Amino acid sequence: MITLQFVLDLNIDVAEQEVQAAINASGTYLPRDLPNPPIYSKTNPADAPILTLALTSESMPLSKVEDFADTRFAQKISQLSGVGLVSISGGQKPAVRVRINPTALSSYGLTMEDVRSAIAQSNVNQAKGAFDGARQAYAIWANDQLLSSAQYRRWSWPTATAHRCACRTLPK
Repeated sequence: MITLQFVLDLNIDVAEQEVQAAINASGTYLPRDLPNPPIYSKTNPADAPILTLALTSESMPLSKVEDFADTRFAQKISQLSGVGLVSISGGQKPAVRVRINPTALSSYGLTMEDVRSAIAQSNVNQAKGAFDGARQAYAIWANDQLLSSAQYRRWSWPTATAHRCACRTLPK
């Protein structure tokens, strides 16, 4: 997170436009595989939170509750008029550890970077396109993320030799 501070005599609306213009101009310099595009929010750090919510579930694991809070709940609340900042804390982000024997991997003609790159390219949660109309615009989202070890075991990717390499066949 980056915090910007402005002098008090600067019109905050002008500063907001300048920040958005700078973010837009920096897009070509940012990595293409960023999980989310850069965003900004206009807040007063002296403001105390006016509402704190806790989410729990008896039927969903904590990682799914955290995902719901992050991808749906917080986005909807942040769109309400007068909301300056929505932040999420706590929760559990899912993680999968990939263990590979680099020596045995080289027998496939692959490197650790090949595997890392293939996982990063195949494991994306971002907009796939959009419909732009005269009065409304819609983003088309598809979540291609692999969230469990079972999904990783079934996953495969094309290699330089035009064969597909399945994760379950990689040496451990």
